[in-house]
Amino acid sequence: MTLFRECSPFIVAAVCLASATTAATAKAQPATEPAFRPPAVSDPMLAPPPSAPQQVKTWDEALALLRAHSPDYVSSYESVKRAEAQSRIALAAVLPVLSAQGSYVHQFFTESIALGPPPAPAFVTPPPDTLAATGVLSWNVINPRAIYALGTADANIDVAKLAFSERRRTLALSVVNAMLSTLAASRVAELNRVGLRSSLERLALTQARLQFGQGTPLDVDRAEQDVAASRALLISGDESLRQTREALGAALGSPIPIAAPGDLSLDDFEAAVARTCKLNDDLERRPDVVAARLRAEIAERGVHDADLMFAPYVTASSQLSTANTAVLAPQTTWNAQAVLTIPLYDGGVRYGAMKDTEAALTQARQALAAARISAVVSAAQAARGVSVYEESRKVAQEQRDLAARIDQRTRDSYARGAGTSLDLVISAQSLRQAEINLVLLEVQEGQARASAVLTNAECVY
Repeated sequence: MTLFRECSPFIVAAVCLASATTAATAKAQPATEPAFRPPAVSDPMLAPPPSAPQQVKTWDEALALLRAHSPDYVSSYESVKRAEAQSRIALAAVLPVLSAQGSYVHQFFTESIALGPPPAPAFVTPPPDTLAATGVLSWNVINPRAIYALGTADANIDVAKLAFSERRRTLALSVVNAMLSTLAASRVAELNRVGLRSSLERLALTQARLQFGQGTPLDVDRAEQDVAASRALLISGDESLRQTREALGAALGSPIPIAAPGDLSLDDFEAAVARTCKLNDDLERRPDVVAARLRAEIAERGVHDADLMFAPYVTASSQLSTANTAVLAPQTTWNAQAVLTIPLYDGGVRYGAMKDTEAALTQARQALAAARISAVVSAAQAARGVSVYEESRKVAQEQRDLAARIDQRTRDSYARGAGTSLDLVISAQSLRQAEINLVLLEVQEGQARASAVLTNAECVY
């Protein structure tokens, strides 16, 4: 047993047993202890997972892909352009309208009327062929509702821009989480392969001990069970890696899976995100809160717009017409007119619009209150999340170090003939889980730091 204690925990039991049989020779002739290595194992599943078809190397590169290909980003940007187009339509309602019309009329039946006894000329009516051109200019000179709608349209543009800014913030947060998730999944996939290799080494150790009469078939069965569990964990980890790459590709608007570089520095990454999104100290300046407040103001304008449906309006128009022939009228005519319209009764449309806009105003005000509550809660959670995950990571680091020491001592004891295969398997499983927990918490801490920046920020990219 003294000779077993001098063996490394990674030495195959067979080597230790063989050394024990030559103890007498070792006493007579000093020998130098050879440099032992862990048992050599090979397995097809130890091969690294296939690399992603595409890799995004920096935050700026990710933003470039997002701007160019993300359907959410492009759609939100087009919403701003639509709001600007609606503003131009609202402006058209208070500007003059000029139209022109040309016509040709051929009469198949006409009547000739003599203007006197022959040879006096005859008058043909209607004219057999008539060419006419008409120009009409009309203008709503006084239209309170249309004029008021201009201000509402401008407010809608501001809301669309703020909504786009808020969408940029949420998209940036989703890309940050997706990139960090791919890093975590990639690291977990590596740890799963390390765990499988360790399980195979333990299996080789138990098989060697059984071969030399120092173990039992139960030890081998437990080791094989641990190998099977490691394989199952590796398979699920690889699938999670593929899914996170697909999620990152979808977040960047690509149907191709995309991976983040394994050497990405979390500190540099956090600094790059902070350069893109500027933190606001005042929650009232958060884009979604400002947008909700503007929507409430627009809803209030909607109430006033419904009131203006009762207002009269004045329309002025002028018409210029000319024709190649005329019947009891000049060939060219020009007139102007002004029309005052006073709405009296429309079946109840205006009263229904007033009730609808008042309800919409109440909804908008409640949405503003909800946005403020959400902003306060999310900001508090994001600020608290950094310290929570930082402390959790420290605890996970201690747990991982402790699990590594326990596993080292368990393997050392088992190689020397002490301990059981159950201890060997349990220590290995605890170490694997502790390593995975540590990796996940490291990434979650990075996500919490990015979320603390993005929760109350304005992103420009």
